[in-house]
Amino acid sequence: MQFIKQEMPMYTHDHAAYVRQMYDWHVKMAQYQDQLRAFHLERAKQFQKMAEERAKTSEIPSGTSAA
Repeated sequence: MQFIKQEMPMYTHDHAAYVRQMYDWHVKMAQYQDQLRAFHLERAKQFQKMAEERAKTSEIPSGTSAA
């Protein structure tokens, strides 16, 4: 997954264009934050699953096979 963080627009003397650019930038940043949040939640779930699997394998007595 690739994240593209947009640069904030620079102010120009064309106020109407600047307002449109700032609106677009804020919308893109909200989407970026949602993507970033979803990515980290998914990674957290993967690590939680690995931790649970590790806990299960450590509960198996040493004389038996885990397979």
